[in-house]
Amino acid sequence: RCQPFRCPLPSFERAAVLRARGRLWNSTFLEEFLAVTSVELIVRASVSVTSSIKNLVLKDGATQMPISIYLDPGAAVAGGVPWWVVPLAVLAGILLLALLVLILWKLGFFRRVRAVPPAVPQYHAVKIPREER
Repeated sequence: RCQPFRCPLPSFERAAVLRARGRLWNSTFLEEFLAVTSVELIVRASVSVTSSIKNLVLKDGATQMPISIYLDPGAAVAGGVPWWVVPLAVLAGILLLALLVLILWKLGFFRRVRAVPPAVPQYHAVKIPREER
């Protein structure tokens, strides 16, 4: 994919050197080019100058160069997780959960809250007399 960019050159004498760098990550390589182990890229670059100077001459304003990219096989191996890691992780999770429940039980987290007995006994209730008609 082409990525154009512009950079101002406010002042330069007789010559200027422009350098561009790029990276292709292994994950990008695996996503874009899954079935290949190497890619040959042809990088093309062109430079144009917009200036008010009339006698400005641009030599070698365009270039191209081939670049060979090889997949790093050590970084690309995705063999998965060994089978014994899954049961070990499940067992460790169950043990951790049991330890957490035991600690909460010892701290009284699972005890029921008892109803507070009333402050005034029921037999001291006040009776309001009825008016007779």
